[in-house]
Amino acid sequence: EGFRKGIEYFQQAIDKDPNYAQPYSRMADCYHLLADYNFVSPKEAIPKAKAAMMKALELDETLADAHASLASMKYNYDWDWAGAETEFKRAVALNPSYATAHHWYAIYLMLMGRLDEALPEIKRAQELDPLSLIINANVGFRLHLARRYDEAIVEFRKALEMAANFAVGHSYLGRAFLQKGMH
Repeated sequence: EGFRKGIEYFQQAIDKDPNYAQPYSRMADCYHLLADYNFVSPKEAIPKAKAAMMKALELDETLADAHASLASMKYNYDWDWAGAETEFKRAVALNPSYATAHHWYAIYLMLMGRLDEALPEIKRAQELDPLSLIINANVGFRLHLARRYDEAIVEFRKALEMAANFAVGHSYLGRAFLQKGMH
């Protein structure tokens, strides 16, 4: 519901100023995440996400979040690994303080099996946005992938201290317990 409400609000901003790039970029993220979380089929959401993101870049080529969105779509839906990395590096260079760019780049690096490179990226995202539940959970997930289960459990518990009903945190914590044989 939050993503759909976000799309509605971003459309209102676009209606007021169609030359303002930021709402197009954020709308792209909403559509993209609707598909990622399986609330809407990628066939329906990703073309809308790409159109909004391309409009954002057309209006402002220097918008870091649009480059991060493009990067995420490149590896998630186009399987363009090299293109994704180029766009992530561009996003981080354009705005080194944009936590989501570091977060999504860390996920990309994890998926590419580059765990040693992923840890500094996800830790930087956590420094920039210490209250993000998903970033905190993904710090733990990175440690989990490295089989550092005790450290991962600590990170998952930190996320759950912030929001006891955070489903992703519980799921990741359960996986770490399973790996440790703590049934």
